[in-house]
Amino acid sequence: MLTINHTICPECSIGCGLNVISKDGIIVGINPFKNNEINEGKNCKNCTEYIDNISTMENKTFDYDNVIDELKNKMESTDSEKITILTSGNTDNNDLDNLIKFADDKGVNLVSYEYEFTKINPELIASYDEVEKADQIITIGDIYRKNSLIGRRIIHAKENDAKTINIYTETNLTGFNSDEFKQIESFDELNQVLDSIDFTENTIIIINEISSTQNYVDLIKLIEDKNIKVLPLLQHPNSYSILEKTESLSKEELANKIEDSELIILVNENPLEYLDDSILEGKNIISLTQNGVELGLTVPVKVWCQKETSFTNSAGLTQNYPDAINDEENTLKTVSEVLDLI
Repeated sequence: MLTINHTICPECSIGCGLNVISKDGIIVGINPFKNNEINEGKNCKNCTEYIDNISTMENKTFDYDNVIDELKNKMESTDSEKITILTSGNTDNNDLDNLIKFADDKGVNLVSYEYEFTKINPELIASYDEVEKADQIITIGDIYRKNSLIGRRIIHAKENDAKTINIYTETNLTGFNSDEFKQIESFDELNQVLDSIDFTENTIIIINEISSTQNYVDLIKLIEDKNIKVLPLLQHPNSYSILEKTESLSKEELANKIEDSELIILVNENPLEYLDDSILEGKNIISLTQNGVELGLTVPVKVWCQKETSFTNSAGLTQNYPDAINDEENTLKTVSEVLDLI
């Protein structure tokens, strides 16, 4: 029997709503959640491609008993200061809160990597509606290609005579569709280029990529000085909460933290996506994973649509949704349930 339930797209930090169509616990299709205030009945290519990649998921059972015992033994035989938990915005709010409590109770390190973005003053962050009402929008990165539902908001602003300027290291779709394109050699030049622009009171900067934490800190300082707003389009659906609640490291800091650790517990994260493969050599690895990545001792956990979930998007809006699959045969556990077993 087919079922259709509201949920949230887990591909990026925009927070678009969608309807998951499932049969016997398997996703067989999606369509946009028409009444969702974020995407207003639209979904992008990134969303549909993500769903296509996981639509055949059938890992409904797993024997946790032996794995939990091995996991406990690894933790008990390692000094707590040599244990590092690495998570990301792929971890929802409930699991994140329980992960923070677990790390505190065990006295272990809990860190994240959010692609050089850092926590900023929420009052600086523009809402999606404010984007449409801006009279000047400066985009940093290729927003149209990577975050097309925000690109749609920018187009609406252009229809209301907003001026658009794109700054990036290469020609791109957003730059092609902007009033001006300013190419930079590196993000080190970012503030110099921004200083050459005449800012209006209603200028908004939208950014989805930065090369270093320092570049981002410098950008936020400029935004504060200019008394304007920024919309950072973060990497993962719950990256906003991760930045608010955990220690988010730069790539270099994370590499050093891993180097100094003996046991690495990965929670919905794969550092080999952005660090050299050799970084995990000689380390004990435990991976609680919802996407099938096999690193070290691998423990499968439920994906976002198999449980009640909550994500906080880039603008700081938290959305809660129930289990969208309702698969009674699924005995996989959530991250929180695995932590309880430990």
